[in-house]
Amino acid sequence: MMIYAKSYPMQRFLVGLIMLSGMVSSAFAQKAGQAVPLLSAGTMPLYPRMALASHVQGVVKIRVTTDGKKVSSLETESGPAMLVAAAKENILTWRFYAHKPMTFVTMFEYVIEEPAKCDFGNSVAVLKLPLDVRVSTNGLKTCDPAAQIKGHT
Repeated sequence: MMIYAKSYPMQRFLVGLIMLSGMVSSAFAQKAGQAVPLLSAGTMPLYPRMALASHVQGVVKIRVTTDGKKVSSLETESGPAMLVAAAKENILTWRFYAHKPMTFVTMFEYVIEEPAKCDFGNSVAVLKLPLDVRVSTNGLKTCDPAAQIKGHT
């Protein structure tokens, strides 16, 4: 019992220290979230047709550097080449409200949804700019137009 009584203040200290470190790290996370620049303009990202036809999907990570108004440089961190090209093309259209020049990593997720359809459809984009972009579209299947015409007669 005596050992427990002596170790209890140390346990309280450690629990307090852990809680304090959690609050400090969450404060840094909030500050980092506020430091990301706001977009003022840019084009809507689309699923690249060649990537869709080739059934290429995946996550692209790109390090973006801004000059305080627009993108000044891009550096690929990861992702399929077809999708990297489309993501970079989209990012280069971004314009920002005035801010201090900075660098951040943005992630584009390209997803092919089911069911597949016989024709190209519109992509669906979920934007959490400038850090996260999700672009999805239905898969593309090969269809025989003659079979569809026969079914209608």
